[in-house]
Amino acid sequence: MPRQKLSQPVCIPSTPAFIAFEDEEDFLHIPGYSRNLPHWRFFGATYFVTFRLADSIPQEVAQRWKERESQWLFEHGIESGWRQAEPERFKETLKALPPVKRAVFEHEMSRQFFVELDRCHGCCALGHDEAKSIVADALMHFHGQRAWIGDFVVMPNHVHVMVQPFQGIPLEEWLYSVKRFTSTRLPGAVKRADHIWQPESFDRVIRDLGELRRTREYIARNPRKLAPNTFVHHYAEWLDAFM
Repeated sequence: MPRQKLSQPVCIPSTPAFIAFEDEEDFLHIPGYSRNLPHWRFFGATYFVTFRLADSIPQEVAQRWKERESQWLFEHGIESGWRQAEPERFKETLKALPPVKRAVFEHEMSRQFFVELDRCHGCCALGHDEAKSIVADALMHFHGQRAWIGDFVVMPNHVHVMVQPFQGIPLEEWLYSVKRFTSTRLPGAVKRADHIWQPESFDRVIRDLGELRRTREYIARNPRKLAPNTFVHHYAEWLDAFM
């Protein structure tokens, strides 16, 4: 990954805070951007982020997801090709659908995504001691300088992390810095790949205290079927103040 200049925070808060967004019923009206996934952006938000190794989802699984999404869009009057060719038309037509209907479909697609990740496809190189330590250290490197880093787990082929970027630090820039740093240091089978990390990551705004609690529980439970030395789980005590 090429090096890029990092933004500087507008200010560094003295203590963490948690802002709830439960009143935001429809995130399609919120600033952000979209590639294959939507990425909403709020000032002061805490995010649940998942990023994964490039081989963590088999091609045939990804193709089935794409076909299912295209079929759902077609059934609701939306051509999947609009996402790239006519992004405003795609967004506006999708926005016109009932929010509840979109939410149900997005939830199911997300559920399938996490189920497949937990099946540990691919080389699973992050399960090795050196690799998982490199990733864990990179996640914590800018804690208190560019973001508050919450709970995280480094799994054999993916990472879940809660992060609250400081004002002036785009979430995608922080994540890029983690991926770029680790891509030059991860050993073994991962470095032999054409690219290490899947380019696009999953991120979700944690909307309220209930979701904060559920997200922490999910991260803690995620490695429950793994051998003890194949993952790193970090528990961020600063989040306890909001539970």
